[in-house]
Amino acid sequence: MKEMDSLRSTFVVTGLAVGGIAALAALGGYVRREIQRRGYPSWEACRCDFKYKQNIYQVWFSRHERRGETVVAEERGIYLVNPALWLRRLLHSSAQVLAILNPRSRYLERVVLSPQEARQFAVLLRTGNGEDQDSAPEQETGQIVWRREILHVPRYLFDTYIRRLYPTPVSQEQIERNPYDPSLPALWDPHTDLPLPTEGALLQTPNGTRVDYIGWTPSQISYCTARLKSGGEILSI
Repeated sequence: MKEMDSLRSTFVVTGLAVGGIAALAALGGYVRREIQRRGYPSWEACRCDFKYKQNIYQVWFSRHERRGETVVAEERGIYLVNPALWLRRLLHSSAQVLAILNPRSRYLERVVLSPQEARQFAVLLRTGNGEDQDSAPEQETGQIVWRREILHVPRYLFDTYIRRLYPTPVSQEQIERNPYDPSLPALWDPHTDLPLPTEGALLQTPNGTRVDYIGWTPSQISYCTARLKSGGEILSI
């Protein structure tokens, strides 16, 4: 009787192990197919921070919101100083896997607002804050420039990164001395209907490129999860 129970237990454990291995193999195959279908860059072709930056800030959570006419992103995460190559490659691969398995399927889109659209967006933020439209920036001056600014840089292992994006009027004299580009290139979050105050290689991707979230918040993105051109078409779905 004991031998039968032992044999039955062996069969159960073996069955669970085989089932687990089969499930992992199927999941691994699905992830590889999705990476290829979405057009995520390989490690060799990627321009992510994991490859090029000496120090890496890995976002775990972020808050992305409008404060008046300013868009602010407050990020919390871990500051890695000169991590080893194996860890960099692991972060690259993990970013793609997490983006594929992310059940909310949220993303950012690379956009460029024309000068007129950029002015209208500034007016929308100003009037949405309860201010008179007549005092909107483009009524004060002929041109608006959107600026990005870093308010807090991480210095410790666990620290915050705070950035902001805001419009500012430019006088005619300033324009004559130093011409400004009044358009607004940005990564747009359709969920909050706001741009992200982010700089870097992602702003150099083609207009219309979709960048998938790695986690739950819009700052958890990377060049690793940009759906780049495949066969001459930009993957956006």
